[in-house]
Amino acid sequence: MSGQTPPTHTLLTHEALIMSSLEELPTVVFPALFKEAFAGRHTNLLKAMVAAWPFPCLPVGPLMKKPNLETLQALLDGIDMRLTREFHPRRAKLQVLDMRNMYHAFWNIRADANDSDCKSKTLDEKQLVKVLPRYARRQRLKVIVNLSISSHFNKSKAYFLNWAKQRIGSLYFCCIKMRIWDPPDQVIRDIFNVFDPEHITELELNTDWTLLQLAHFASYFGHMKNLQKVFLAPLHKNTSPIINITNATEAKCVHKIISQFSQFNCLQHIFMKHVHFLRDYMNQVLG
Repeated sequence: MSGQTPPTHTLLTHEALIMSSLEELPTVVFPALFKEAFAGRHTNLLKAMVAAWPFPCLPVGPLMKKPNLETLQALLDGIDMRLTREFHPRRAKLQVLDMRNMYHAFWNIRADANDSDCKSKTLDEKQLVKVLPRYARRQRLKVIVNLSISSHFNKSKAYFLNWAKQRIGSLYFCCIKMRIWDPPDQVIRDIFNVFDPEHITELELNTDWTLLQLAHFASYFGHMKNLQKVFLAPLHKNTSPIINITNATEAKCVHKIISQFSQFNCLQHIFMKHVHFLRDYMNQVLG
C-alpha cells in the first residue's frame, strides 16, 4: 500500500483485503487497526494480526476490560498460529503477550505517526522482554497476566486457563500479581503447574483454609522469590477449626508457614488481618 494511509474504520470495511496484505501494511497502522478490530470483534482479522504482529510486545490487557469470549479465542488462536511450523510471517516479532490491565503508551500511536515515534512508544515493551529469563526469551513466547483465582471462573477466564494448561511446553506463562479467594486445592495445583511462582511480585490470600491447608500452600509460597507485597486475611474473622490435630502437628504447620518468609529477599510490604496464629511469631516473620 502506498500514499497516505486510509483511516482504520475504512480499512475494516475491507477486512479480507487487509488480511491478505498484512505483510505490506505500514507498521504504524497496526496499533490503531488492532484497537478498531478488537472493539468491533472482527475475530478473523484479530487472529491474523496477532500472528503477524510486528512489535516485540502486544499489550492487549487494556483492551480487555470487558471480557468477550470470541475476541479472546481469536487472540489465542493467533498465538496458536505462531506456534505452527508452517507459519512464518516475515515481520512477526512478537515475544510477549501482556494481558494485564494496565496503561500502555503503545496504544497512543497514531496511524499517521512515523516509525521513530512507533519505536519510542515500544521501549517499555522491549524492557519488559529483558526482565524474563534469558533462556525463556530465546525459546518461547511469553504470556504475562495478573490473576484473580476463586472457586468460580467466568467463561473467558476458564477458557484461557484451559488453553494455557494445554500449552505449558510451548509458551512461557508468567503471573505478576495473584489474588486467591478460597479456590479448591485442585485449582491451586493447576494454576501453579502453569505459572511459575517465582515471577509473582504481589500476593493476596483471602481464604478460610485451616493451618494444614496453609502449610500445604507454603510449598508454593516459598518459591515466590521475587515477592514484594503480600496480603494475608481469612474471609471471616474466625479461621476454620482444625479437627483431630495434635499440638505438635499444629506447631509444625506454623513453622512451615513462617519459615517461608526468610526466602523473600525482595519483600517490602506485609499486610495481615485476623491471622491470629501468627501473633506469637511476628519476630520470625519480620526477620
